This record gives sequence, structure tokens and C-alpha cells, in this order.
Amino acid sequence: MASLFRLYGIVVLFCLSFWNFESVLCATSTNFKEFLDNEPFRSYNNKIFPKIFQIEHLDVDIEFTLVGVTDFDELNGNLEIVGLGVIRWKNELLTWNLVDDNPMESILLPQETFWKPPVTLTNSVDSLAELGDSTYKIRTDYEGNVLWNVGLVARTACGVDVTLYPFDRQSCNITFAALGYTEDQIVLNSSNEIDMSLYMENVEWSLETTSVMSTVIADVSYVVFTLNLARKPGYFLVNMIIPILIIGLLNGLVFLLPADCGERVGYAITAFLTFAVFLTMVAENLPKASEPMSLLCYFLTLMLMVSSLITIATILILRVYHQDEEATPPEGVRHLVAFMTCRKCKKWCSKRKTSKNAVTDMIDNDDDDDNSDAEVDSIQAPVDDRDIRGITWRMVGGALDGFSFIFFFFLSLGITVFFMYPLVVAGLE
Repeated sequence: MASLFRLYGIVVLFCLSFWNFESVLCATSTNFKEFLDNEPFRSYNNKIFPKIFQIEHLDVDIEFTLVGVTDFDELNGNLEIVGLGVIRWKNELLTWNLVDDNPMESILLPQETFWKPPVTLTNSVDSLAELGDSTYKIRTDYEGNVLWNVGLVARTACGVDVTLYPFDRQSCNITFAALGYTEDQIVLNSSNEIDMSLYMENVEWSLETTSVMSTVIADVSYVVFTLNLARKPGYFLVNMIIPILIIGLLNGLVFLLPADCGERVGYAITAFLTFAVFLTMVAENLPKASEPMSLLCYFLTLMLMVSSLITIATILILRVYHQDEEATPPEGVRHLVAFMTCRKCKKWCSKRKTSKNAVTDMIDNDDDDDNSDAEVDSIQAPVDDRDIRGITWRMVGGALDGFSFIFFFFLSLGITVFFMYPLVVAGLE
């Protein structure tokens, strides 16, 4: 008997379950139409603010899912993004009870059916239109909880700081606001950080961190999603930075070329034009703004000036080389060359030795003072001009070549270290 009752109970439970399941699925199109024709939909107006007491504020929660950063135009300061927005709020004017003849817990209808907050991407560079269109739908449940999934393909304005280009980092905002409503009516907030589950990595920029904040500006509530981007410098390092450094190293080698080869001026002008080309390439990829400017632009401008000075120095030194060999350089020039080639040092050392020997001879021959003075003069006279004797214009040109090579080498090295050190530090961070 007990087993019979147990079997009967199982059959009854199965029948009840089946009946309940059928009651959920038995809603036909006619039933659904009747549901929409009755309360609360019959008296519902999508133009009315969804609060029973209209003086109360409405909390709107926005969750943002970033799908991808399709492009970042640093020249115009535009960030192109693709994302999904999940917007939630509570509609107190649209609730119903779950009963046997109305088993639906939620419904999904076109967004024009319901009131929705006018959420707008306020830093869009295309338009300030509200999110969504007639193709999107809104889901609401029997308790009045509303869920609105909307897609976003937009270009946002972004302030660009290219000081450390191409090792720069940019911080861009995605700002939403319910335009037309004050903070006393609609308060926007976000309960979660940016969802990165669908994010596709960009080939030029890497997404380092994200953040979200709510703020009030001019009595309007805003929610701001922030993307912190870092440029991937590999392409620019291989195709720009390394060639610039190599050209800077080769620039000063023009002074090591033989003066008779006839290629000096062409070599110097080629280096000058190379820096001009690189400066043009960099300028085309950066915003046309005076502040801030890229350190790379300052570096290229200074190297362009150094290259122009090298060209001028090369031309002047070639004129020195081609002076008449029979002509003697001015005495001041010869003294300068003697100093640059360390002849002065040798003369001073030789002079001290000669003076010491002359004094010794004078002591040994102190009986005849006149003869001693004559001997000292005869010894010192050739020593005083020995350092400048035999200096020709070609020797002057060679001395200028050596001095120019050392001077411009260390000048270029100093400029390179001064401007490249911050870029290297930024790249290693």
C-alpha cells in the first residue's frame, strides 16, 4: 500500500510540474496582446519620468565593455573605440504581479516603448546624439528593473601629450551624461570597472590600466571611463630612432675625409638633408601644437643646426686647404695652430731646458759678460719661433679638421644624451 501511495504521489507531482510548465509556455500571441492591452501597459506613457514621486532622483548604472581601440589619431586627438554599454535603472511606473494568467517575469520590447535616460557620449567628435536607435530593445521585469544593452562605435576627443614620443603614454576619457537632466533628477554611476572580457589588442597601442569615476559638472551628472594607453615603440625604434642616431654619429666623420677627395661638401649636405627629412616625417605624425612639443623634434632641430654648422665649417676648411702654398699664414694663425698641435708645449719644455743650460754657461764664463749675453741670445732666438716655423696652409687645414671633428663629435654626443635619456627612461618603464 505504501508503495502504491508513493507511486501515486510521484505521478501527481509530475502532472503538477507539467501543468505548471504548460502554464508558462501556454502564453500565445493573443495572451501577450491582452497583457499589453491591460494594466500597467494600458496607462503607461513613455514620456513620463519613471518615478512615482517626480521630485525624487533616479539612479542610472552604466557598465561599459570595451571591445577594441580601432585607431588613435594623435594628429587630431581622436580615439576610435568599439564598445558595449549595459544601462540599468528602475521604472516604478511599470510593474506587475506574477499570477497564473500572467506568468511572464520580463518582457523585451523596442526601446521606443519605454522611457529611457538620454545618455549621450559628451566628448564625441562626430555628434552629441543619444545612444541607441530603433533597432535596440529594452528588457524590463515585473519589479520594474530595466536593462538596456546598447552598442557604441564612436570617436572621442582626447588630449595628446607627445613630449616623450614615440615612448609616450596617453590617457583618454569616455564620458557619458544624461543631457537635459540635472543631478537632482538623474544620477549616473558605474558599479564596475571597464569589462575587458571582449577586448581585442591594438597593434600600435597597448592598454595598461582603466578606471571609472562619477562626477558632477555644471549641475549635470557624468560618469567617466578612463583608458590609459601606451604606444608600442618597436616600429618607430627600428625605422626612426636608430637611423637618426646613426646619422648623428656619421655626421662628424666628414672631417676625416681627405680634403682632395672632393666629396666633403656633398657628404655634409647629404647628412643635413637626412635630418631635414626625418624632422618632416616626425612633424607629420604629431599635432601641430607648440606646447607640449616632442623632445624628438627638439633633438632633430638641434641636430639639423649642428649639421648646418658642419657644412659651413667644411666649406671654410676647404678654402684653407686651397690657399697658395707659397703664402705664409698670418703669425696669429700659426700660433693658434702651434697651440692646437701641442707645439707650444714642446717649445715651453725646450725653452726651460735651454734657459737652464744658458744660465750654467754664463756662470762658467762670468769673466766675459758681453760674450755670455750674446751666446744666450743666439741660443734663445731660434727657440722662440721654432714652434711656428714651417706651418703651411695645409697644416692649418689639418689642425682645423682635427679640432672640428672632436668639437662636433662631443657636441652631438651631448645633445643626444640630453634628449635621448628621458626617452630611454620612458621606454624602460
